[in-house]
Amino acid sequence: MKQEDMENRYDIGIIGCGPRGLASLEALYAACKGTKKKPRAIIFESTEYPGAGPVYNLKQPKTNWLNVSERGLAILPRIEVELSGFTVPSFPDFQNWSGYAEKEIPSTMVDAFPLRAELGKYLTERFDSIAEILLKENLLTIVQGEVDHIALEDNGVRIEVIGGEAYRTGEVALCIGHQPVKLDKQLTGWKNRVGEIDGSVLFTQPYPVSRIVESTGLVKGSNVAIRGFGLAMIDVARALTEGNGGRFEILNENTREMKYVPSGREPRSIVPFSLNGLPMSPKPLNRKIDELYVSDTKQLEAYELALKKSLEKADKLVSTNFLINAIAPIIAEIFIAIGDGTRPHDLSKSELVEIIHSWLVDAEYEHKLIVSKKLPASKSLKLFVQMATGLAPVSLDYCIGHVWRHIQPTMYRLLSFAPISDELVGDIVLLDERLKRYSYGPPVDSLQQLLALIESGNINMNFIADPQIEMNENGWHFNLNGNTVDIDIMVNSVLDAPQILNVVSPLPSRLLQKSLVEPIHDKLGVRTRKDALMETVGDTGTIPVAMMGRLAKGTLIGVDAIAECFGERPTFWAKGFIQRFGQVGHKPA
Repeated sequence: MKQEDMENRYDIGIIGCGPRGLASLEALYAACKGTKKKPRAIIFESTEYPGAGPVYNLKQPKTNWLNVSERGLAILPRIEVELSGFTVPSFPDFQNWSGYAEKEIPSTMVDAFPLRAELGKYLTERFDSIAEILLKENLLTIVQGEVDHIALEDNGVRIEVIGGEAYRTGEVALCIGHQPVKLDKQLTGWKNRVGEIDGSVLFTQPYPVSRIVESTGLVKGSNVAIRGFGLAMIDVARALTEGNGGRFEILNENTREMKYVPSGREPRSIVPFSLNGLPMSPKPLNRKIDELYVSDTKQLEAYELALKKSLEKADKLVSTNFLINAIAPIIAEIFIAIGDGTRPHDLSKSELVEIIHSWLVDAEYEHKLIVSKKLPASKSLKLFVQMATGLAPVSLDYCIGHVWRHIQPTMYRLLSFAPISDELVGDIVLLDERLKRYSYGPPVDSLQQLLALIESGNINMNFIADPQIEMNENGWHFNLNGNTVDIDIMVNSVLDAPQILNVVSPLPSRLLQKSLVEPIHDKLGVRTRKDALMETVGDTGTIPVAMMGRLAKGTLIGVDAIAECFGERPTFWAKGFIQRFGQVGHKPA
């Protein structure tokens, strides 16, 4: 064998080193404890900050916020691991690292939400602390580059980097996050036309937001439309305003009500729009309010028992009713316990359960306890903010969403790899995605900023719900309910769903093209075993490629939360790999 081939041969390759890749690297060497095995790993990361990856890049602007509070960032610490000849050091959880755990914080204090770059700094330092020792032991190689192709070989996997060398490993763990997908019909049409129109600019992705702010097309007189009405839209709107020198003044510390003071460098107007115009609801303002929605031990045990009993007869489950039936009584009990803090009613627990069930089954279901979809978006925003700050009676849908948020970790744990049909997995994921309007909502401050921008006239809400859009010589022409506006710059802030069939990035799409693996559902990711190895078409076996990221969505339920990256799933993979390590195809390099 050539010396070059020897130098480029490793036991395990980890492709993508954001939080998932970091967690997988840590789990790999933790799984070596009590053994004499010390695999050589090679990490591929296209960005300059391994551990943080693109989402938590340290150089991103301060206008990019997390939607998880310091209090809620439950990232597990790394435990010290003694191995043969060296020790992998421990590393604290985020709360201890940031100093949050040492503070005495009253339950009524407003929750703080870190910047994405701040979490990136934590992740980078955590990566550096393990990489330093592994590099010293000659057990780790870091390649800054993008992998565009992997090929199965007799003794493992060949990994090719764009413009670089090829590497060989016994196995590969794909820890890739958001992947670009095929543009839909609307975006494709716009992309084909926009080059013909002077002064019009289309951004098909919201990040990095600096591209949008620095766009040559963005001048004071521009109208900017933002397609989508979620977390990314808020980041873009904040970048176009506060990021352009404007500032938010807090008018009321208790409610976080704000006023926007323009810099004069903002676009003429920012026009958000989506298919339904429904806003996200914010996280509760503080721990005291948030604890209203936390299930007690007895309720959580009842929920877990109900799901386990249903899963014992998994072959008979045909709808999400089993999931709804398990949580609806708990939501009803919590809604009743909030007492005078809810919208007034005289309903019994069983009657509330029926309403909860109806709304979870049918998104169009209407009831006086539920915020009507017919309410103007700006009024819904204000109402949800008031609920989150304790100034308005809590609606039943707000309660459902936040009880669901607190129970999500248990649900994810029990339903991942559950023996249920592919169709039912798809329905469960769709229900969970629908509730993310509540469960993955932003901090109160973000929505108070939106309200301030609406009040100042910087955000135009006249086209929020499914406007008619045409392209002409002036760019995009919006029309809704007699209102019209011409748009110069279009920003798509709708983040790609983890649909493996629509992915256009070369690495995962080639796996499908070669018919090696198949999706679990036409709107979900690939099928994996519990140890993350991807199953082959027809369930005839596995390939030495593990899928740890979003594209395993379906087999795994709940892959997007940052805490899930450091959960038990990397451990399952690492233990499986160490058991296989040293067998045929996994000989030490």
